Amino acid sequence: MKFFSSKGLTVFLLAFATALQAIAGEGPSQNEINRDSEKLYFEIESAEQADAIIAEHLRDIFPIISEADVNRIISGKEVKAVSPVGQDSAEMKSDIGLYKVSFEVPKNFLVDTAKIMWELNIPEFTSRIYQFYDGRKILIDTWPNVVGTIKDKTYTGNFQAYRIRNWPFYKDPDPKKASVPPVKPGPGNPLGLFVVHYDENSLRYFHGTNKNNLLYTERRSLSHGCVRNDNDNIEKMKQFIIKRVVKSEDLSSWLGSKKTMIYDLQEADKFPVRIFYKTWNIDSDINGYYVEMFDDIYKYTNRANIHTDKDVDSLVMTADAESVKAEFNEKINDHRIPDEALNLIIDYLVNKADRYQKYYISDLKSKFMVN
Repeated sequence: MKFFSSKGLTVFLLAFATALQAIAGEGPSQNEINRDSEKLYFEIESAEQADAIIAEHLRDIFPIISEADVNRIISGKEVKAVSPVGQDSAEMKSDIGLYKVSFEVPKNFLVDTAKIMWELNIPEFTSRIYQFYDGRKILIDTWPNVVGTIKDKTYTGNFQAYRIRNWPFYKDPDPKKASVPPVKPGPGNPLGLFVVHYDENSLRYFHGTNKNNLLYTERRSLSHGCVRNDNDNIEKMKQFIIKRVVKSEDLSSWLGSKKTMIYDLQEADKFPVRIFYKTWNIDSDINGYYVEMFDDIYKYTNRANIHTDKDVDSLVMTADAESVKAEFNEKINDHRIPDEALNLIIDYLVNKADRYQKYYISDLKSKFMVN
């Protein structure tokens, strides 16, 4: 049993114990239990506070959980009025709770040690956090990013996160500003409040920012080569690394700390970082499958522009009709679009479609009069 306090209310969370509940005559049967989730409970005096307490608990145990997952878990909650044995409603004391709230949490969010991968697509200006769990690769969240300019590129490659920094100093890498003193830690620091190092051969890393608004502009190749993150997201990553990734040493003192600290991850705590360059994406959401096309921000369609000493050539993929069509057929194998019409659609996407816009398959069928 785990106790915690929220807004002056004593609340407890209890891992689901099927056998004990069967004896007590409450709770779902074995056939009703989702093998990939665990049922948690708490008791509280005000049912209206259930959503906030569930969200607080989820973000505490798995800080990079997405808002969509939080809302999905909350939407499945059950709230029931309860009366302690031997007491009626009029006799109940305020510290024992009037409502029992239960909710199903996917087991991957309950692990003590999480194995993750941070993946960035440079021209998409977007990174995705994946968790490896039970033989699966699970998408946890998707974040906007700022990447390097064409002059100071963010390089492709398969890396490992190997160092973290809390409340960093910042020194401008421009040689012309060598005499300018470092910027002190704090909200005005260009690195933000936390840094994750992944490339040991260059001064490139994931970090926060002092210009959060730039994360929400359309074209975001603006940095000196590093990968900027929304400050809220880099704070989530800080908490996640400390609570769920680093197990070789206790770094809990970093939580909430404003001290400048550096820690080199032990081998067991390092996690993969994959950075690639792909000028299209085929995916799906609640509205169905869609295709997005991105700017070739580093002009890599001309392969001579690829930095062969820094970039991994196989991780650079620029759109052509053959490649986009092959992935289209692979991912959407039941699209039922005749080949002639599909060729027209692919040509439109590669050569004429607006960049950074979702083109849903249903709309493309209508546009090209495919029944």
